Amino acid sequence: MKINIKKVIIVLILLTMIILTTACSKEISIEDVRNKIEQTLLERYGEDFIVDGIGTRTANGEKFYQARIYPESIIGTEKEGDSYYYGSSSVYILKNGELSAVADTYGAVKMNQEAEEFLLPEIKKIFGQRVLLNLDIQYKKNNQGSYLRSYVSGFEERLKEALNDSNIRIESELYIYIFDRIDDEQEKEERRQQIFDFVQYLKEEGLFEYLEMGVIFIDERVLASSYREYTGKIYRAPIEEVIVEGETVYLPPMELREEMSRVLQEEVDEMSEEELLVSMGKFRKSELTYKDLDKYNASHYCFLYSVGILKERYSTSYNKYKEKNTLNHYYYKEVTDLGIGTNLEYIYLN
Repeated sequence: MKINIKKVIIVLILLTMIILTTACSKEISIEDVRNKIEQTLLERYGEDFIVDGIGTRTANGEKFYQARIYPESIIGTEKEGDSYYYGSSSVYILKNGELSAVADTYGAVKMNQEAEEFLLPEIKKIFGQRVLLNLDIQYKKNNQGSYLRSYVSGFEERLKEALNDSNIRIESELYIYIFDRIDDEQEKEERRQQIFDFVQYLKEEGLFEYLEMGVIFIDERVLASSYREYTGKIYRAPIEEVIVEGETVYLPPMELREEMSRVLQEEVDEMSEEELLVSMGKFRKSELTYKDLDKYNASHYCFLYSVGILKERYSTSYNKYKEKNTLNHYYYKEVTDLGIGTNLEYIYLN
């Protein structure tokens, strides 16, 4: 029997194409994605992670999977359910049908926690124990003139790199929540001096050049046991137009504000300092925002911006201050360069 070599070659080519097509078109399951991400995160961070909320996305015509990630170790702690401690992970589908290497943002979550451990002792030394922090520490590298963020951890090591390499920078958003309202001008001046002292500390540590910082003074009555109940009443109540320091603001009814101020003050007066700190610890990091906490509960606030961060993120303001020759103010060389403002939406009555 004579074998037709040409036909055999054609058959082999067709079979090869079928095999390759089948391999490339194989279905990737959600569990495949989950397993790939879980294994990578275990190797990368040395602990087990929960990987959930897996879904598909498309960017620049490429399909990829994205998931929410958080360490198993936070389950059952105050961190569980707090988006501040959650990251995301993504993995692309390659042309050969395989999954790409895993990318994730948890390094930045870890970086923020490491920065808090570094800063908190000095913050408590200056401002007292009743403080919570909300941080966003960004490690950036120069890439052809643009500084791009890397989602890495290792705060102290990265800070040293930034201090020794002009192509690396640390950009910091630092918000300090102090659960102790300012009652009078003397206390206001004492707090201003504390903020100034902390700014000088940040300069010494190399964390001032690209800094955006807020110090928000929250009325301690939010630590009372009935605070959450009254919060519900406040947000369900109609609002009234009120003139405060010549400005129009919209606040809950005066009767409700008077009742809330009185009841919560009575409760706080009966609490020990330890009980106040325990109550403070129940606030989630993700609640430390204008909408959830500051709007009605902040008595005063101080916001400051370094010249570097103005130039990087607020170029319009930077150019305006430069034109007016007032940029020197934003180096905060004198305590008078710092201002503490009053929150016009503050609802409590003393």
